Amino acid sequence: MSKSIQKFIESLNWSVLDSKWDGNAHLFFVEEPENVEEKFEELRLSLKVATTFGTGRLFPMLRRSGNELILVILPQPSFDYYDNRINLYLLLATFFTTTWAGSMWWASYDDSSIIEMSWWWLRILVSPQIFFMGFLTFSLPLMLILGAHEMGHYYYAKKHNLDASLPFFLPMPPMIFPFGTMGAFISIREPIPNRKALLDVGASGPIAGLLVAIPVTLLGFWLTEVNAVSVPVDSGDSLFLGSSFFFELLFSISENLNPSTGDYLSHPVVLAGWTGFFVTALNLMPAGQLDGGHIARSLLGPKANVLSFVVIILLVFMTFYGIPGFGPPYMGWAIYALLIYFLGTYHPPPSEEISSLGSSRVIVGLITALILFTTFTPSPIFTVDSPFSLDIDSEDKDFYHNSGETNSTTIQILNNGQEEGWENLSISLDDVDNVTFSITVNFVNISTETAGINKTSDDFKRYVFYDYENNNTYLNLSSGDSVNLTLTIKTLDNSTFEDTSFALKVKSRTEDVYTSTFHLYNRDKQ
Repeated sequence: MSKSIQKFIESLNWSVLDSKWDGNAHLFFVEEPENVEEKFEELRLSLKVATTFGTGRLFPMLRRSGNELILVILPQPSFDYYDNRINLYLLLATFFTTTWAGSMWWASYDDSSIIEMSWWWLRILVSPQIFFMGFLTFSLPLMLILGAHEMGHYYYAKKHNLDASLPFFLPMPPMIFPFGTMGAFISIREPIPNRKALLDVGASGPIAGLLVAIPVTLLGFWLTEVNAVSVPVDSGDSLFLGSSFFFELLFSISENLNPSTGDYLSHPVVLAGWTGFFVTALNLMPAGQLDGGHIARSLLGPKANVLSFVVIILLVFMTFYGIPGFGPPYMGWAIYALLIYFLGTYHPPPSEEISSLGSSRVIVGLITALILFTTFTPSPIFTVDSPFSLDIDSEDKDFYHNSGETNSTTIQILNNGQEEGWENLSISLDDVDNVTFSITVNFVNISTETAGINKTSDDFKRYVFYDYENNNTYLNLSSGDSVNLTLTIKTLDNSTFEDTSFALKVKSRTEDVYTSTFHLYNRDKQ
């Protein structure tokens, strides 16, 4: 076998000085040709179509050992890659899961009543209008970005005559991952031939995806202004998406072209663009087999393997500390660090790593480093506590009554939110047959004053107002202020009533309702 391979190599004008078989590969000690890159590529492509060496494939590699140049011919069994439709099935499944995710985002954006229903995340699957809008405003733009990313890889893999598959998309139910997909990948079924191919294949995907994500995001900013869905005064404790320098730059461009007229909720198309930037940054991390790992290996050679551990250390640091001044910690980085570690921190060398990369590709590599820096989001998802909050504390919550009996309890209502300014509150109680309730505010505690304001004070009416006709009490409280009131419960004489529960409700100006539940028991029936 070695003799026939040597003759084949020599027929392509390689000068073989010596040869041997080391048990795994054929080793040929050769003279260095004038144009190593072209000669090696000619040999690789010739071996790819050669049929005279049995059923197995032969892959060449070129290594330098001291002053010797060794051409390694590595046998590898042929694999049958069935021409099935797994790529198509995964594509359709990912369109479904991203549309499902988009439907959930759209229902929230559109303030659809369906989100108030039980099992709403399943109900949207049979709501044609919401499902279609989820496809149109999220799934379609996101899949265009991911598709451009993977087809960038595919195009350059084919350009370098590599055996590459069409993209495999990875669907994911939105209850597990909120974007409905874990991305996509292509399968390259042979070694990368040289540093140029390695950089081209690695850099093409993120750049192609970014070029689609930019207009998608600008379109989303425009739709945000056109639809003008106002941000709720209080949306409760909320999940927020972090930002990157690139995303902020696009927002500034959008503001110059079409200035915002108010504070509006971001359109789901913006979220699709944001996801595109996020995926771009993740893939450009210089670690393992990521796109950034390919680029780093082509630029730095074996030294690039150290970067994998640097990336893991930085991700662990951001898991617990975030980046001071830029964002809080994000636990998702720990999962990503583990994935990088277990999928492999080592990047194998290309088959031929001797020829130069060329200045133009070095510039492309530096551009991808800049893209990573500007698209990276230190805290992708974080929780912001609501600035509005009330605390209701009562002395008693269980009452045992005979007919005609009266009981009372002391209640404190504290505005412990962080929102500055007055908070206009209304207090009401549920109706219960044969039972009357009354509320009397005793005094108001002002956080900026040492003494409370009682009901005999002239300032009392600034904070408390009784609506006797509708049996409501209104309060004006700033952050840190509280009121102490008495709740009086009276059952009518000679009346009958069942054991029941009733709620004291405090409604804020944000339309949020805070409740405290009490229990009333008929002692006559005990």
